[in-house]
Amino acid sequence: MKAEVLDRLVDEFAPRSATSGEGFTLGSPELEVSRFFVAWNPSQLGGIFRKGKPDDGAYVAYMGAVDDERRSLFSAGLKGLDGFVVRSVDPIWRYHSWGIAHKIAHDIGILEAKPVLPAGRESNYKIVTFVPEEKLPKVRESLFAQGGGRYGLYSKCSFSSPGTGTFLGEKGSKPAYGHPGRLEEVDERRLEVLVPSDRLGRAVAALKKVHPYEEPVVETYELAGGRDFGEGRVGRVDPLLASSEASRKLVSVLGSRPAYLSGNSECSRVLIWDGEPERGLNEAMLRDVDLYIGPDSGGLARLLRASWRTEVVEFPGYCFLIAGAKELVYMVRERAKLESWGLRTFLPSKAGREGVNT
Repeated sequence: MKAEVLDRLVDEFAPRSATSGEGFTLGSPELEVSRFFVAWNPSQLGGIFRKGKPDDGAYVAYMGAVDDERRSLFSAGLKGLDGFVVRSVDPIWRYHSWGIAHKIAHDIGILEAKPVLPAGRESNYKIVTFVPEEKLPKVRESLFAQGGGRYGLYSKCSFSSPGTGTFLGEKGSKPAYGHPGRLEEVDERRLEVLVPSDRLGRAVAALKKVHPYEEPVVETYELAGGRDFGEGRVGRVDPLLASSEASRKLVSVLGSRPAYLSGNSECSRVLIWDGEPERGLNEAMLRDVDLYIGPDSGGLARLLRASWRTEVVEFPGYCFLIAGAKELVYMVRERAKLESWGLRTFLPSKAGREGVNT
């Protein structure tokens, strides 16, 4: 497959906005690739390059910070490495519902979490398919299992209406109902389910897996509106949540014990941050929250605690990057399986090694 196909998937993961940087792509979009990596520091890039194989193209999504000087150095380092494409991933991916701040808010039970610094609104999609009435529950549940059918505090929402479908299976077809070469009529239901943009690919794949038809009709429509997205998340938990309990819930999500846990008070208003630690702490102070969850600030939070009542839970900064990298790898891997691309996907370890096959 060509690198430009993966470019489009990265664009879905980190959609451009008016506030986004231009990013960069180094290497040819026409390169045929068979391996997909995620990296966020030069050490990981170097490890990927050293283990590169001739005629075995590799695509690297780089999630680390990039400025003009680093871009220039990357370009110089890639000279002579024709079998690689390196694409920067805009940090705006963190602002969306597949970003780790939104996931943490969901996992610790924040009700109607809002972005700390709003940047826009996400797109939602409507999936429409046509399915025999007796198979409707199974197909519908497949969409719900992938995050479809949510409206605010309501889940498993859908709409279906009855009708009659017709088809004529041509030579070589294997219809689930009737026989090839004969016009068939089937009592069907038109099923409609709302799906957020980040779950669209997974939802369509799940639907096709359980749909009884050899060639199911699946229509997708982008809708106006959608959820607010932006940097960080803030909201309330009910009942109250002890800071130590919040930390315990997030150990499995972030793959690490906290770097700093200030105390164990019960908290109501929570702010979650996954960007620069200094800015996150400042936003927490401005909003007078009870609990702040964010990346390790290197002792700054401990200094502030002397005169600040807010409980603080900090995790190593790489945890937030790994969580996002996993989401991107899983997205690419699922699409690759659906389309039979034969693409191998890799994820760097927290220790900075160049790749672990997922």
